[in-house]
Amino acid sequence: MQEDNINFEEIGKKETENTERSQTLFKQPVRGRFRNLYEELKVKCAPENFMNPYDPEKVSKANNLYSVVLATDAKDVEKLKQLRLRAMENLGIQFSTEGLFEKLTMACNPKNFTGETYDKRLLELANRIYQKVLKDADNILALEEIEKEAKELIETFNSHKDESGTTGGDDNKSEILNYLVLAIIGILIALIVEAIFVAQLSH
Repeated sequence: MQEDNINFEEIGKKETENTERSQTLFKQPVRGRFRNLYEELKVKCAPENFMNPYDPEKVSKANNLYSVVLATDAKDVEKLKQLRLRAMENLGIQFSTEGLFEKLTMACNPKNFTGETYDKRLLELANRIYQKVLKDADNILALEEIEKEAKELIETFNSHKDESGTTGGDDNKSEILNYLVLAIIGILIALIVEAIFVAQLSH
């Protein structure tokens, strides 16, 4: 019994070590949903963000950067990315990675290329890229570079999704909802008619 207890303790220690190692190795994405980069820059570069606690140097830098953001066309992605880099370097701002992280983890998950969809080459590629996504989960610049590298995996994932018909999920849901509404209306009408008929008979 004592040996068993020692074994369980060793197993517990190894599991704890593995968990801690994973937490150190892999990052969490930066949360936040924005319509586009322009909107995110407007929110995160606003000078008032650096007034509590008050940082006069960052307020000044944010003021200069914010005015440029407002004067930039919301569709000028390249200019906005340059401003994002300035915000990261000068103000220490972290930009949201949530959306891109979800896209990459879904498309690059090695499980996508196992079982019936097994593909040795794509599985190796996915395994290599997936761990990079997890390691750089909080780094928007790194994830954008990984997205380029993962182009084939993303296209393969999307084509499989289209073949399975999952992209039409919202349309199917609304269609089912319409049928349910019509069915409920039909039942209510039938109950009303029956109630009227019963009331007439009682008289």
